[in-house]
Amino acid sequence: MYRRLSLILIAVIILALMLGCNNKALVEKGEEVAEETESQEAKTIKFCYQDGITALTAAKLAKENPTIDEDVIIEYEMQKSPDLLVSKVLKEEADIAIVPSNLAAQAYNKGIPYKIVGTATWGSMYLVSTEDIQDFEDLKGREIYAFGKGLTPDLVLRYTLAGNGIDPDEDVTITYLNSASEMGPAFLGGKTHLALLSEPLATAVLMKKEEAKIIFDLNEEWSSITGADKGYPQASLVVKWELIENNTEFVNKLIDYYVESRKWAEENPEKLAEYAEELEISVPKDVILEGIKWTNVDSFHIGDSMEEYRIYYESIMDFAPDFIGGNIPDEEIYFER
Repeated sequence: MYRRLSLILIAVIILALMLGCNNKALVEKGEEVAEETESQEAKTIKFCYQDGITALTAAKLAKENPTIDEDVIIEYEMQKSPDLLVSKVLKEEADIAIVPSNLAAQAYNKGIPYKIVGTATWGSMYLVSTEDIQDFEDLKGREIYAFGKGLTPDLVLRYTLAGNGIDPDEDVTITYLNSASEMGPAFLGGKTHLALLSEPLATAVLMKKEEAKIIFDLNEEWSSITGADKGYPQASLVVKWELIENNTEFVNKLIDYYVESRKWAEENPEKLAEYAEELEISVPKDVILEGIKWTNVDSFHIGDSMEEYRIYYESIMDFAPDFIGGNIPDEEIYFER
């Protein structure tokens, strides 16, 4: 009897050991599967840009959200104010972004690892008036309503005035409003007859006020003064260097998709208006259908525009060095395919 109980006890112990080993094997196998699943889990990256004309260049991408890489999920984030976009970049929260070209230089000079891969939008700011102004001499003694004091609009306005023999502090009076959105009501309401307007507001104003006309295209004036064939690069597509280094194939494909989205936006205004409404881009449908003035839409790749960037940064360095962080970026700021 005692012998029989001993055999039963031994059998129970052996069975328990076998089950323990099996459970351990299952746990280890489960951990391996979990690790494998985690390694295969898609990486999420953020593509940030500002509401307005730059958002329209990315509308096709954001709406259709094509799969560029099975292992990468892109989150498209539209910022409603410039400050929010600046914050996303300076805090390195954006992996990809469309930013003012001077901000790209500021970030680079701060050691923040973004590279310029191409030009999202070229200059799209204009002096608009209801009065008969034929040349820059006619501006002397006049008041110009403007916006963005100390920022791109102010810099470009002052630079083009000075380049055409007009002292922006002595020959004219520049009255700054708080934001671009205030410019339309001020001009349409008759508070000013001479205003700096950017797209898409310029098109909206011209549609509503028949006697208004563009008297100076500041991109053309910039070209004339500096010799830069395409004008000034108003906004640039930037990508984190780490993303370029670790997934160059994905970045190259993304660039191709963005170039397509950018060109599509110009060629398909009706569909663009539909996408803009769904994405809550604040550009009115009638303005898009009227035809926003897109410039150099075929000129994106940085390799085709190095001279324009060099002139842009050198001009700013001579005129307002703090605007680009106090130094002209070297060629390491660019990613040329």
